[in-house]
Amino acid sequence: MKKISEKQKELDKKIALEHRSQGIGRRTYRTKPHSDDEWLKINRWFQDKKSDGLDYTLERQRALTLHLPECMDFSDNYENTTTYIIAIRKLTEKKPKNKNQYHLKFVKFDKLKKISGSAALVLTAELSKWDDTIRSNLTPLIENWDTEILQQFRELGFFSLFKKSPKFPDTKSESHISLVKYIKGSCGDSDKTRQLKDAIQNIVGDRIDKWTFLHSGLTEAITNVSHHAYPNHEFLNKADKSWYLSGAYNSKTQELKISFYDQGIGIPKSLPTSEIWERVLGLLSKINIGKGLLDAEMLKAAMEIDRTSTGESDRGKGLQDLLEFIRQRGEGYLSVLSRRGLYRFSLKNGEKEIKTHSFKMPLKGTLIIWSVSLAHN
Repeated sequence: MKKISEKQKELDKKIALEHRSQGIGRRTYRTKPHSDDEWLKINRWFQDKKSDGLDYTLERQRALTLHLPECMDFSDNYENTTTYIIAIRKLTEKKPKNKNQYHLKFVKFDKLKKISGSAALVLTAELSKWDDTIRSNLTPLIENWDTEILQQFRELGFFSLFKKSPKFPDTKSESHISLVKYIKGSCGDSDKTRQLKDAIQNIVGDRIDKWTFLHSGLTEAITNVSHHAYPNHEFLNKADKSWYLSGAYNSKTQELKISFYDQGIGIPKSLPTSEIWERVLGLLSKINIGKGLLDAEMLKAAMEIDRTSTGESDRGKGLQDLLEFIRQRGEGYLSVLSRRGLYRFSLKNGEKEIKTHSFKMPLKGTLIIWSVSLAHN
């Protein structure tokens, strides 16, 4: 067993303190926590966010209607988009135990005019999770939806979530962007990558060169969900252990984009219990990490270590395979967002760029966005 240096010990303490401040890890209580504390925190969070621009209305009996913003995406509007995602999660994750706690009644799409594919996937995942908790009792009200938003969510397969699918005009707008209907799977359900492959080939129009790299990368992402994203002590219900996958193809730019999302604990939280934690600490100990930058640096360290916490030789190269696909094509990017961190690898005109970024609002779970140009050889 390798001796841990004093610097690594100090770094480990820093990580533990920052994770504790972010609510990472289990807490033990000498006495049962007062149930009123939780609903007060949730209500105050919404009151604070309303002053920051979160759009919602309250009715009698604390019923809350959330009005989605005009634009949602993780590139230019990360903080605002994530705030709405967190708002849905806070009100649907657990059944209210106090009559004074806010509870979600509607999520209104009326103001929404533009949403990225990855944001649409995450939003769909959160609403699907809500629908699962209330026994598939949600029904979308689409009368005031923007026409293009309605079409986008129809192509995404959003309405197949609901047993009572709403009736809407059978119109189809001409667009150079084709969407792959969302695919929802559970832990270990890696066979569904074949479903994605068939859908991609249908919209791209021909066989995808180097598919092996893409297939192994996505299969590994799904496998990691089983091993790391949903630890049994935090996710007792199998229905909560889901992942979501979708794709899009732009026929003008010949750009293929795939988004993968799980609602688990996130990569930064899973690393301390992994086989590679000692190596991650070794990398982190070589740099000075500013306050609030930990998640981003942990993502970067994890990407630089070419195996996962299972310790198996045939595992851990999934994201590396996605990167190799980009290198083979000559242009594209891979973004990994988890909690407050972002890792992004991009390749354009032969120039490689790696960047990290830290956010104020944490995205619960892990979102992987992979984009590649099919126009370059």
